[in-house]
Amino acid sequence: MIQAVLVFMAVPTLWAASVCQPCHPKQTEAYFRSPMGNAIGLAKVSPQTGFTHSKSKTAFSVMGQGKAVVHRIERSGLVGEYPVSYRIGSGNHAEGFLVRIGEWLFQSPVAKYKRLDLWDVAPGYEAMTHPDFNRRVSSECLACHSSGSIDNLQPISCEQCHGPAQAHLLKPGRGNIQNPVRLGVEARDAVCERCHLTGEARIGYAGGESVAVYDRPREDLRVVSHVEQLALSECARQSEGKLWCGSCHQPHGEKIDVDATCRSCHGRAEHADRKECVGCHMPKRDAVDGGHTAFTDHRIQREAAKVSAKTEARLRLWREVGDPALRERNLGLASIQVGERDGVPELINDGYRRLAAVFSRWPRDADVLSGLGMVLFLKDQKKDAVKLLEAAVQARPGDAALHEKLALVRRADANLPGAIASLERSITLDPGRESAYFFLAECQGTAAGREQVLKRLLRVFPQSLLAREALLRSARP
Repeated sequence: MIQAVLVFMAVPTLWAASVCQPCHPKQTEAYFRSPMGNAIGLAKVSPQTGFTHSKSKTAFSVMGQGKAVVHRIERSGLVGEYPVSYRIGSGNHAEGFLVRIGEWLFQSPVAKYKRLDLWDVAPGYEAMTHPDFNRRVSSECLACHSSGSIDNLQPISCEQCHGPAQAHLLKPGRGNIQNPVRLGVEARDAVCERCHLTGEARIGYAGGESVAVYDRPREDLRVVSHVEQLALSECARQSEGKLWCGSCHQPHGEKIDVDATCRSCHGRAEHADRKECVGCHMPKRDAVDGGHTAFTDHRIQREAAKVSAKTEARLRLWREVGDPALRERNLGLASIQVGERDGVPELINDGYRRLAAVFSRWPRDADVLSGLGMVLFLKDQKKDAVKLLEAAVQARPGDAALHEKLALVRRADANLPGAIASLERSITLDPGRESAYFFLAECQGTAAGREQVLKRLLRVFPQSLLAREALLRSARP
């Protein structure tokens, strides 16, 4: 066991397979056959295929080169080829792919959909007029799909649900490892919600993270909205916390008899002639953000789902926080974020009012300063927006995104040299920040200046179709 602990300390991502398995062989073997255990891996070489994205007239190809898989993109005579580093997703519904460009990972625009046995653009690319390999994968994305470092991604480890394992490895016992089943209702559910509840916005703060959801949940089914749906069900509400994700799902891979779970409360009296419950009460529905995929509707409705009126423009926190001022901060930031994303002025104004009311509590909070500043920018109050964004950058000087926001408000305030300085700082902090290069190119007064910036971008991403297309446009008389 001491040797196992040393292995764990040296290579944390290996512990699920090499350290847990001797004591928990059935669970770990089943886990690595489950969707979670197969959430990431190497792409499999398959026969060459391809398709054309009609919206953008972009041709995509999937090719095998030896043991490697290569994704090819072609548009307007320009071509790029990217070796695939990882397959992401279990493949039960779909498979996405990650490519490595420099020190970063990017999502490929190419995906495979199991239900229709179809290759097509990945979710979110459908409406793009100029798709490219430029959707950078964040640490937040990787945290729910993998473990390990960005240079050596592994399937989700046991620690994702069971917590730190050092003490358990030194002295195995039930008391020094986390078992979600033995936690309180909120803590137990939070283990699943960490990855299976995206909500509308996630707001970080010193004590953790708040998830904001619409006050009246959306009717459209999304890939990661099952937790919200289940909370709406009469079954979950009447169960007093007994019905939860683990009632029907076993992350270690073993199948649970879902109908037995239903009949533990409902019996067989109503439908003595029926063998299963899920087909009628939890049907498969198309996911609006999942490409060509269908997921189970977790609202457990008595009758078929009916689409209701449009969701109201109001948010709430999924888990309330005890501090009233902190609650207003988190809800205010979420309202501004979602309002800007969805183009809902009511949410933006509501968020501004909430932040303004508690500003004295967080006068040096970079997120609060930035949120208020961007609302004032939208309201055309440029001078005050600049002051707030400058204060935000001072509070968090290493944030490349904040420097880019400051550049935006400085340019609007007719301070072009200041905007350029902010963009250069953003690029210095994050040399792979594509949007900052394009913004910097816009700020140049000459075609030669724009070309110089675009060539800098191409040194970082040599195959970028977007940069090469922009360079061609810049060269035209």
